[in-house]
Amino acid sequence: MSNPKKKIAFVIASLASGGAERVISNLSNTLIENYEIIIITFSESKPFYNLDQRIKVISCLDKIEQPKSIFQSLKLNYLLTKRIFQILKKEHVNVSIGFITSANILSTIASKFYGIPCIISERNNPLVEEVPKFWVLLRSLVYPLADKMVLQTEGVKKIYENKIRKNKISILPNPIASELTNLRDHTIKKENLILTVGRLDENKCHEDIIQAFKTIKVHNWKLLIIGDGDKKEKLIKLIKSSHQSDKIKIISKVKDIENYYNKASIFVFTSKTEGFPNALLEAMHFGLPSISTNCDFGPSDLINDGTNGFLIPLNDSIVLRERLSQLIDSKKLRHIFSQRSIQRTENYESKKAVAQWEQLINSLLLLKEKY
Repeated sequence: MSNPKKKIAFVIASLASGGAERVISNLSNTLIENYEIIIITFSESKPFYNLDQRIKVISCLDKIEQPKSIFQSLKLNYLLTKRIFQILKKEHVNVSIGFITSANILSTIASKFYGIPCIISERNNPLVEEVPKFWVLLRSLVYPLADKMVLQTEGVKKIYENKIRKNKISILPNPIASELTNLRDHTIKKENLILTVGRLDENKCHEDIIQAFKTIKVHNWKLLIIGDGDKKEKLIKLIKSSHQSDKIKIISKVKDIENYYNKASIFVFTSKTEGFPNALLEAMHFGLPSISTNCDFGPSDLINDGTNGFLIPLNDSIVLRERLSQLIDSKKLRHIFSQRSIQRTENYESKKAVAQWEQLINSLLLLKEKY
């Protein structure tokens, strides 16, 4: 009789659209072959990304009201920690994996009370993220208690090495969903389309792309912005005021992102800061010649400037315009960047990336015997 599969529980606030949510979904869909997978969310939410039907999703609470006082906040987080603990115990979980600050903290506390090893995964830029002081304090106290910490870049690792023992930190790549890899179609005819994907907020600086595109003197190219967020109306007004409504479009809540990666000719990414740019990774995986700001952290891990893409200064629409013009004018350069981008992202393919996660998880399952 074969040994029963070990149980892993991912902990995250919700399964809405987003980089961390996509990574958990991709990981879960692959790891389910070798482990039982549970995803614990703070409140009930319909998964945005496809999940294998064998994966169990359990919410701590039906819904969460925004706390209006410190007392309400403390009460809510106590309830969430208690529920995470109860779920871990009821489901006989062997290892927990938190994603993003609050889930990292609460899952670590619950795991320590239950007596199982835990992994925390930090996805944001620790230098600029807007985390309330209460959570910053908790993070400094709780993070060192975790058994392993997963980061995405060497730059972020250098920051955390002063706070957490080096032997606890691992840099693991984000797995690109195998279903996404399989949807790459190089037979599709490329359109004169510049693509950008990302949340419509201050950090993504979409107005820089709009301004740069406005000044490029080509008439047969279009710009497509895919994303949603609180700056959407402002960006639509900017497009209208610059008389570009026929050339620039914004669309939101896209599930068939592969269709746009397949037909676009250029990808642009203008963030001020990143934890790791999943959209840039996916675009390069599809062979899109890319231009990205050289922000902290991530783009420089993927792009070697002038070799497989372009890195540009932050908020520099002039250089962005120059680099866009270079790619628009040279089909040969686009082809070179395309081939090299595909090669660069091979290590992020699901099978290779998940194998590294499995190695880390298995090391903790061995550690579990010590508890």
